[in-house]
Amino acid sequence: MKWDVRYASSQVAEEEPTLAQSVVVGNVVFVSGFTCGREGKLAPRQVEDQVDLALENTRRALEAVGSQMENVVKTFFMLTSLEHYGRVRKTETEFYERCAPQLVTTPPAATLMVVPSLARREFLVQYEVIAALDRGMPGWPVTYYPEYWAGKELAYPHVPKEHAKFARSQSIGNLLVISGCQGLDHETVRVETSDFAEQSRIVLDKIRVAVEETGGSLANLVKTNVFIKDANALTTYRKIEQAFFREHATAIASDPPASTVFVMTELPRPEFLIEVEAFAVANAATPGWPMHRQAGTADAAESATAGKLVFLSACDGGADKGSAPESIEREVSTALDNLGDALARAGSAISKIVKTTLMLTDVDDYPKMQSALLAFYREHAPEMVETPPATTFMEVAAIAPSSPRFQIDVVAVN
Repeated sequence: MKWDVRYASSQVAEEEPTLAQSVVVGNVVFVSGFTCGREGKLAPRQVEDQVDLALENTRRALEAVGSQMENVVKTFFMLTSLEHYGRVRKTETEFYERCAPQLVTTPPAATLMVVPSLARREFLVQYEVIAALDRGMPGWPVTYYPEYWAGKELAYPHVPKEHAKFARSQSIGNLLVISGCQGLDHETVRVETSDFAEQSRIVLDKIRVAVEETGGSLANLVKTNVFIKDANALTTYRKIEQAFFREHATAIASDPPASTVFVMTELPRPEFLIEVEAFAVANAATPGWPMHRQAGTADAAESATAGKLVFLSACDGGADKGSAPESIEREVSTALDNLGDALARAGSAISKIVKTTLMLTDVDDYPKMQSALLAFYREHAPEMVETPPATTFMEVAAIAPSSPRFQIDVVAVN
């Protein structure tokens, strides 16, 4: 099995020096989050036009590395208004009909979130994907695991174009990518409880079903991304998660996966209180896919390795409670120092990052964040100036638990 790493696309533009279109690792393509345009160009006012441009930018990025739109296995939509949901889904389906028919009948795994803002306030939507480079690459089979609501497969034409459409999970080789799971009852297609703890257990059970469907177990988890609306609910979620792990996969209760928390303004439905997406190895015994977790806190590993991929829990650079706040540039630099230490303990390095997700609590700090990132790369990993990672940016409502203003989540290689 080949694990070649190829920073195959040049940076998007001079004003985005820390962002590449995509990075290829083995048969996995990490693509940056695309919006409808670049600095200096006006964004279309209609969300449908912005979706079309974001998807077209993604298609071009995939084709530039020898892949294609039909190879997408995971999507992450970020919207700035839940009112646009149906229009976004309809436009997405119609784009697939024109450019990637396979995604109409076998949709990717998916997560969709509502964020306060993207890199520019006029951006209404951002689209990030993970894809296969080649669906036929030996040792890297792509497998689709469908999701069903009320007995209907979540694919068009079984559900309307405006409806959610996604796989329960998809795998590339031994990497399993699980869609964002919410507290929805899949038989009634309603949220039957408004209790956060009950919704959390429903979410975790859906993740359990997804990993067991491939022949694995919760012990195969390497990373979770937890999306919540209330940062104060995180403590409750972690207690429920620990109890659930002890019940279904004892070992992972004391050796949890890496995990990043995203505090959102809204989830895809107002009644959703939590959503969790996950990454796992489908079969822990597969040759060439060693799995290891680097201890962090009682709640999450500092990092977790699947094959040559290293998933980290997010790092921030917030000051200790009670200390005077640092400048945003200092927060970014401190977060990257912390990240470098964590990567070293995982057998990796800053220069081996392939994908970043950048978060700020105030989008007005975006230019300062970019300048601080570039300065850090020039000093500590100069090769990243020429070969930056694939990158997605979002404004978030908050960053838990110490209320910093910047957070970085990464995937690297070792």
